[in-house]
Amino acid sequence: MTKFPGRQAAIVGVYTTEQGRGLERTSFSLELEAIKGALADAGLTVDDVDGVVPMAMRSMYESHGPEQFWATQFGGRPLTFAQHGTPTPSIVKPALAIAAGMCEVVVVFWGKAGRQLGPGATPVPTTTPPRVQEWHYDLFGGGFGQFYALWAQRYMHEFGVTGEDLAEVAVIHREHAMLNPASVMGRRGGLTVDDVVSSRMIASPLHLFDCALDTDGGYALVIASAEVARNCAKEPVWVIGGAEATHTDFYATIDDPWFPPEGQSVRRAGDIAFAQAGLTRGDIDVAGLYDCFTITMVRDVEELGFCAIGEGADYIKQGNTRLGGAMPCNTDGGLLSNSHCGMPHGLHTIEVVRQLRGECGQRQVPGAKIGLSLAQGASVHGYAGTLIMATD
Repeated sequence: MTKFPGRQAAIVGVYTTEQGRGLERTSFSLELEAIKGALADAGLTVDDVDGVVPMAMRSMYESHGPEQFWATQFGGRPLTFAQHGTPTPSIVKPALAIAAGMCEVVVVFWGKAGRQLGPGATPVPTTTPPRVQEWHYDLFGGGFGQFYALWAQRYMHEFGVTGEDLAEVAVIHREHAMLNPASVMGRRGGLTVDDVVSSRMIASPLHLFDCALDTDGGYALVIASAEVARNCAKEPVWVIGGAEATHTDFYATIDDPWFPPEGQSVRRAGDIAFAQAGLTRGDIDVAGLYDCFTITMVRDVEELGFCAIGEGADYIKQGNTRLGGAMPCNTDGGLLSNSHCGMPHGLHTIEVVRQLRGECGQRQVPGAKIGLSLAQGASVHGYAGTLIMATD
């Protein structure tokens, strides 16, 4: 495996806006706040930016694409790197572009307000038949919760895992959120396993507290070349490995076998990233893993190779992902208790960056030098992006 061009690009600035349900803001205003905040964190200005990665389309500029819209917002000058964002590869690809000399400073950003997620927020069709894509889950009456519920049922059947086992994930992430003043749910206090399994059923076997939040918020990250990074306001967090992979699960179909021992997209992206970085699983000090549902977190640790397939629940119950454990994960509370702002993939990376910079206060992982973040969609078999980061 060819080594990633490590330490040629670094994350030099991060920022998160307020996160919460029903913020009286616009998505655009959240993005602007996040961009300005991340640049200030890096000690840079808008004039330094020559690349952008907006994480999603917006109706106000989708006729020409978000990249062209944001080129105007950044002063009306040509940008040498611009792309529509995907999960964690939104950091990997700018890092590669910087290493190739295409640009020096790239901003990745997202903001969401006034829009709910899932089928419950989908407008009732006014035409017959409804005009949706052939494979869109609207046609099947499904969505995120229903898809992951089927997946959870099959997993529990095959490996003897219980709802109480899954609930451990929500309990741990709430413990972490209670140490994060900016989290949405931390101020509400802790959870017990009984709290989780007694909460309202959403789609069996997933209860309310097995499911991620649906909140508003924004964030931004700044990636810069080594020359720029070493003169920024904060310690650079170097990108030393990263990859993406895509398979088939898109909230409509799941390949058989459901849980192949060789894994699927997350396993592939993880294997590539570790080989690029020249590291082993045991080298990771802290991680941010996609936890849209409790079952997802269980599968993450398996697919990334931290334990065998079917052993994820035991790995978590043993305390490995807790603060003080072998590999603390989702120390901000994750998507279950910190925030899920629609396209939250960057939030995991931002928390890992803050951990590596030693900025996390009561939830700080002592001596953290190497971190990993994982973003995914349509399950660990669908699409995935991994990122491995390190400080000097």
